[in-house]
Amino acid sequence: MAAPLRRGLALLIAASALSAGCDPSCQRVCRKLVNECEEVETPRQGPEDCEAWCNTQQALYDKWKDTELRQDFSDYKQCVLDEECDAIADGACYDETLYAY
Repeated sequence: MAAPLRRGLALLIAASALSAGCDPSCQRVCRKLVNECEEVETPRQGPEDCEAWCNTQQALYDKWKDTELRQDFSDYKQCVLDEECDAIADGACYDETLYAY
């Protein structure tokens, strides 16, 4: 394999690994929603219940291999981590294409 091709392949693999590592975990997102954001209405009883729904939803999007939905879901989780609870309650992270757990 030619050196430029090997470098390009190495960069692609590194970029894939970095982007996969940036996806916020359901555990972190649910702990914030359930434990810190009392003003955010959620039908889930606790962080474990929320996390189970979140993981199920993520597995579904992964199974469908719908890259747009997977990215939207990742963006939603990042938004929840980045925004204040009041803003989340006001719909700052709302995406009509996603089912919010």
